[in-house]
Amino acid sequence: MKKSIVGILIFILLFSTVVGVLTSANSSTKFLDNENSNIGYSHNIIGEFFTYTTCGPCKYAHQALKNLYKGGWHPFYYISMVYDVNKWAKDRHDELGIVASPTLAWDGGFKKDQGASSVISAMNKYNTSIIACGNRNVKDIDLSLDVEWLGAVNPDPEDGKTDVIIEKILDWDVTAMNIDVTVDNNEASQYNGHLHVYVTEVNSTYWDDTGDDPYTFAFLDYAWNEDITVSSSSTWSDFVEWDGAEHNNGKGEYYDEIMQNNAMIIAAVFDEDNNNYTDETIGVYAGVDADPKLFDIYFGNTTPPPKVKSNTSDRDYDPGELEFDTTYYWKIDVWDNEGKKIPGDIWNFTTRGNDPPNTPSNPYPMNNSIDAPINVNLSWTGGDPDWDSVTYDVYFDDSYPPLLVSSNQTSTTYDPTPMGSELEFNKWYYWKIVAWDEYGLVSYGPDWNFRTQINAPPDPPSDPFPENNAKDVPINVTIRWNGTDPNQGDQLKYDVYFDDAFPPWKRTGNQTENWWKAPYDLTLYKTYYWQIVVWDSGELSTIGPIWQFETGVQYPPTAPIIEGPTNGRAGEEYEYTFIATDQNGDDVRYYVDWGDGDNKWFDEYYKEGEVVTLNHTWNKKGTYTIRAKAKDKYNNIGPYGELLVTHPKNKVTYNPSLNNMKQILYKSSLIERLMFFIQQLIKYSINHYSINYI
Repeated sequence: MKKSIVGILIFILLFSTVVGVLTSANSSTKFLDNENSNIGYSHNIIGEFFTYTTCGPCKYAHQALKNLYKGGWHPFYYISMVYDVNKWAKDRHDELGIVASPTLAWDGGFKKDQGASSVISAMNKYNTSIIACGNRNVKDIDLSLDVEWLGAVNPDPEDGKTDVIIEKILDWDVTAMNIDVTVDNNEASQYNGHLHVYVTEVNSTYWDDTGDDPYTFAFLDYAWNEDITVSSSSTWSDFVEWDGAEHNNGKGEYYDEIMQNNAMIIAAVFDEDNNNYTDETIGVYAGVDADPKLFDIYFGNTTPPPKVKSNTSDRDYDPGELEFDTTYYWKIDVWDNEGKKIPGDIWNFTTRGNDPPNTPSNPYPMNNSIDAPINVNLSWTGGDPDWDSVTYDVYFDDSYPPLLVSSNQTSTTYDPTPMGSELEFNKWYYWKIVAWDEYGLVSYGPDWNFRTQINAPPDPPSDPFPENNAKDVPINVTIRWNGTDPNQGDQLKYDVYFDDAFPPWKRTGNQTENWWKAPYDLTLYKTYYWQIVVWDSGELSTIGPIWQFETGVQYPPTAPIIEGPTNGRAGEEYEYTFIATDQNGDDVRYYVDWGDGDNKWFDEYYKEGEVVTLNHTWNKKGTYTIRAKAKDKYNNIGPYGELLVTHPKNKVTYNPSLNNMKQILYKSSLIERLMFFIQQLIKYSINHYSINYI
């Protein structure tokens, strides 16, 4: 008789396995209520399925669970704990000491099934473990759940919010539920337990297994995770509002798109007096055929507000531009697919007030100032107390009242001479600013005025080139000088006097350039005289001194002598010196080509014969030629100097010489040789590869 019963049980198990596999292939899963299958079991079993999104064999375990649950042969629930993308699942993974994936922890770890080589083998293991859990002795605990999906939540603007912008778009979520839990203790003694209430998605919209199937009953977050104590023959109960828009996976991903008919709440009580094994489990769907939802929108500045839109699926509403400093009321009624309405609460918010822009202030030039430059730029301080965008109208003229010269500009500066002209010297100017905010409120600035500077003659010309009394000046020289003026913005012009006789003759006048080149070649070994007269825009002038120079043969600098290390390692910095001389004693500057694509003229001039030190790093091993040349202030360029350098290695690595290696090999036993090669391999690996620790 026993053999017959065993045979029947084996047949039932095999038959259920085959049926589960055949009915699950490539089909969407329809999950059934397994409460009616509790015949002969001490309680409803819970399986916590620990997996991660890139786990290969986890897809077999997942399909096996779907098949068993779909078949409805056992009173069990399971939860997919995808712990690589959910911190709370990872915490539970660590709490149960899970060491491999996939792992099914049954009844809080009473049974742990690791690995899955196929769907059928996984189903067989899980069948055995579920039956073993169902035969456990458990405490006489009754567990009940009630879930009520709420209507519109998380209003934006928040209820009672003030200072709301008048362009505000209203929006809301439909992501909240009330969860009620009751635990009845039918035992003769106090019950000490731990309550887990898991919020899950029936078909995950966030995470798939490696077979591209959405994880089923994917754990999102807890509604409860706490110890409970229930006196003998007493009841413990509590409720909570759980809102997906306020919960996340511990990594910043919020559940603000959770749907009612895709949510299931699973509660389990773990017995603290019995190794934290489960005494009872229950699961409740949040809704069936209740999504998608439609909304009736009520909005206005009276309460209750009037309906403004019906049966919309949008979860936002644009009321248009609102009034300042006004309180508005709104509510959302939610309708599900079954025609059930969830009336909304009436919310309110108040828009911000609006003040005019700040009165323009802090003028530059200061009001009544008497020393403004003739190229002055006007500036002021503006802004808005409500941080609105502000534009400005600028009024400016040399008579009162000033004229409008710029409208709707956003800048707080204005150039009264945009064409490069200048204001007049020693003259009064008048100006004011009018500020507008983006809603048409205006602030008028006060009337301001300033007087420009009195004109002063230019400064004497300076910095002659060639220097006064210079020798050996090339016969094709271009003379240069600097001109400045004490009045900021005053434009200068120059008269140039040049000759080989004293005093020099005038060659050109009213030129703006601060250089001049004779239209003919000069004569060698002859003295030339030159002078600059500078004029400002007010026709004031300053006569410069008479300078002179003597022409002669101009020799280029010598090839630089380059000194420094000729061998080294790539990636390290090395120092080199450069020395060039000049027969005429002129200062020189250097051009350096390091041979690796890095080359340039250095701007600084050095005394001829001065030691110049420069540093360089070659990033790749190789042989390079450093080439350098020098140029004097008359643009005479000398020949190249060169230095050959070699960088054989790009980093230091362990590499014993061949002779040392031969000596080690010749003098060592076979075991010693083997150990030697292992040491070299380890050292080579350390020098050439990085090791990642997971």
